[in-house]
Amino acid sequence: MDVPALSSLRATDSGHVGGKAAGLGELLAIGLPVPPGFVLPADALSPLLSDRGGLARLLASLVDEHGLRRPFAVRSSAAAEDGANASYAGQFVSELGVGAEDLAAAVERCARSGGSDRAAYYTRRMEADESGGGTEVASGEGAAASDRVPISVIVQEQVPADLSGVLFTADPVTGDRESYLLDVVPGAGSALVGGETEPLSVRLSGDGMRTVNRPDWCDAALETRVLGLIAEIRSLGKAVTDHRAAPQDIELCVTADNAVIPVQARPITALPAPAHRDFALRFIPVTSADRAELGSLTVLDKVRLRLIAEENDLAVGRAWIVRARPTADSAGPDASPLPEALRNASQISFVLQDPARLSGSIVRRFSAAGTRREDLDGIVQLVGAAHDEFALIATEVRSAVQSGVARRFGDRVLVEIGFGAFVPKGVVTTSQYVCTLDGKVVQRELTLQERAFVIEDGQPRSVVVGRTPELSDRQIEEVCRAVAVAGAYYQQPSVEFGITSDGSFFLIDFVDEDTEGAAPEALNVIAPGRVSGRVIRIDDDHDLLMESLDFHFHTDRTDAAGSRPADDPVVVLARLPYLSLERFIRGRDPRSVGFVFRNCSYLSHLSIVLRELGVPALVDAEAFDTLAADSVVLLDSASQTVGPVTPRQAGQGQTL
Repeated sequence: MDVPALSSLRATDSGHVGGKAAGLGELLAIGLPVPPGFVLPADALSPLLSDRGGLARLLASLVDEHGLRRPFAVRSSAAAEDGANASYAGQFVSELGVGAEDLAAAVERCARSGGSDRAAYYTRRMEADESGGGTEVASGEGAAASDRVPISVIVQEQVPADLSGVLFTADPVTGDRESYLLDVVPGAGSALVGGETEPLSVRLSGDGMRTVNRPDWCDAALETRVLGLIAEIRSLGKAVTDHRAAPQDIELCVTADNAVIPVQARPITALPAPAHRDFALRFIPVTSADRAELGSLTVLDKVRLRLIAEENDLAVGRAWIVRARPTADSAGPDASPLPEALRNASQISFVLQDPARLSGSIVRRFSAAGTRREDLDGIVQLVGAAHDEFALIATEVRSAVQSGVARRFGDRVLVEIGFGAFVPKGVVTTSQYVCTLDGKVVQRELTLQERAFVIEDGQPRSVVVGRTPELSDRQIEEVCRAVAVAGAYYQQPSVEFGITSDGSFFLIDFVDEDTEGAAPEALNVIAPGRVSGRVIRIDDDHDLLMESLDFHFHTDRTDAAGSRPADDPVVVLARLPYLSLERFIRGRDPRSVGFVFRNCSYLSHLSIVLRELGVPALVDAEAFDTLAADSVVLLDSASQTVGPVTPRQAGQGQTL
């Protein structure tokens, strides 16, 4: 009897083993962690249904052959199931938590469910709709032999699901391909797909994320946990959607150690086509010569940055404002052609500017030259679904061998530098310089950098470095001049900059901090304060890293808190200051949380946020390496120490 492993199947096998089994084989083929198993084809299984003993012996042999561990999931896989027009969702039997002694009976029940009245009615209803929808279908008729659906049966290891979810990679109501919808419930997925439990619902709009429903069973900690997995879930959804070239309905499980495991994927049926709108686009270069046409947009940060840079002879990437207005003719009188320089630039960042946000989220797209038109149309359609008139900024992303950030503190300038892009995002280690205002180095702290991130084809890519980032005297002088220029226009600016392959300096951004702050007495004191609390260790920080990059690369999340206050004070131990660590602050009293980093940029975005909110943070490699999870410690910036709480200090959860 031919009983194929799921890993051997492809889409072309669906006629033999059913759509679900073939779909799982496709997921395994692209490297997704689908639980192992095998499928009993309907034609070979049918004669065995009258011999329970023979079926049990065959199954025991197959379980041993495929090395499966109990408990098992027994699932239907019909040829018509999980198709583009008919999903057969819930029409056949699936059983979870099946033991070895019950496996044959569960397989038999699953195989016979193709002859149920419910499945027969669904089949006739779908056939009637495909033929024109004019046929009346009775729901009480028994299943005739011709109505019975042949069922292949999947036997898999069951995922020990701590959470279960369903991810739609398009909005099933509006057809919006830029929105993902995620529903999550605790435990097994039957409570979710069966509608028994109200789910935690998250909308991934334009790659941002926003909690749209949080039921009573979901506390702030669980919501934080789910939001922390969004980057990985989004990546999974995109991989499946791209592979199948159509929006998908994906069932997934999350284990206790936060492994995200897909257990089914099928096309979203009855998905409406998104309405395409025509817009006239006008491209305005961001230069002093075009100031009048830019009008009120000159106050926008990215526009102001470039006008300041031009006035002060600072190198900066080119930019264009893209004004969009609805029109019946996309080449109408309000339109202008796509500038050649914009069309041919290697990397471009499109960011929504007016209005500043869409559904509470910052909308951002990176674009490679080969997909410039498609990327621009995608963001125009996304925003245009909600607004008639709006403005984007298209900025040139210059290639940086090194990037960094600098800020003035009194009569000193602190400069931090690292290889690759995203250094100000806190995702890599940095070297640090303390300089005079005219660029003379008075202190330096050089740090080996193991990895960096570069932008290729509009996406971030990790590369191995194994070198120490450094700046020349000339480059430091240029950085300090940019800091002086920024100080003439902003209250407390940080200057983000890049260094090209030929050693040239260029400006990336000015970031104005809300807090003045004196010069740091010690670079390991990221934010002052004192807090005691339970240790939360983050030893596997891959998801935090990717989420931080994702926030920057696509769409920043909403500003809404989205969490209930958490009462227990915590001290979070992390390797680097990823911006995604903000999840531990949202919904908390800032006085009830502190951070200890193994390495940290004093000028990273998260470091700025921590100082603004008054959240204490230190760099202490020894504490990171030695403190145990769930121990109670005291973080004290004044003494620059992190250690176990003494009886006298116990209970001092809030910053003093």
